[in-house]
Amino acid sequence: MEKTLENRLIEWAEEYNTKDFIPADPVSFPHRFTEKKDIEISAFITAWIAYGNRKQILKKAEEVHKDMEGEPYEFIMKGKYSIYKDREGSFYRFFKYSDLYSFCQRLEKVYTEFDDMEHAVISTSSDPINALQQLFDGINGIPYTEQSACKRLAMFLRWMVRRDGIVDFGIWQKISPSCLIIPLDTHVFRIAKQLGMTKRSSADRKAAEEITVALRQIWSDDPCKGDFALFGYGVNE
Repeated sequence: MEKTLENRLIEWAEEYNTKDFIPADPVSFPHRFTEKKDIEISAFITAWIAYGNRKQILKKAEEVHKDMEGEPYEFIMKGKYSIYKDREGSFYRFFKYSDLYSFCQRLEKVYTEFDDMEHAVISTSSDPINALQQLFDGINGIPYTEQSACKRLAMFLRWMVRRDGIVDFGIWQKISPSCLIIPLDTHVFRIAKQLGMTKRSSADRKAAEEITVALRQIWSDDPCKGDFALFGYGVNE
């Protein structure tokens, strides 16, 4: 990577990894909470539905958070999510309310068996993405193949693991930020390919890994800081 481009990416990472990034981003929802389990649940539900138009994602996340009445953990563990059990129709895009019910039901199972989701993940697999795939196996919207880039799972992990405490929370201490994989969607993939970070033809898991390796050359201990850099590149270029 050319030094000039590297310096620009570093500048953009600093420019966009700020508190000003939060209000218009889905990460704003877990930022409403201070308790670890509330943050985890809010973040994972929000990441789960983070498909498509950002305004629609925020609208639907707001709907669920209104139902949770400021207490995500209590909403799950006291079974208040049963309001979705018999609700008919579509919740969001290809999700039905029955999918949302099943998702919440699985969250209750995870928190019944483990102290929190961090412990569930590290107890299930050394690969945190694979751990989430196993824990939420069979839930609509959770990729089940090893080939998937698992963008939304990677984004959730970025929120939980990165430790600068600006946009991301860093409340998971048992997973190193150096192990994270870039949350890869088609937009980030297009930019990364333009910059020569990958030669893959599709935005799959191998492409995400190749791009992460390239970003690790700049941020060796924190490659997903490059997520903000690529966002900045997209805005500025």
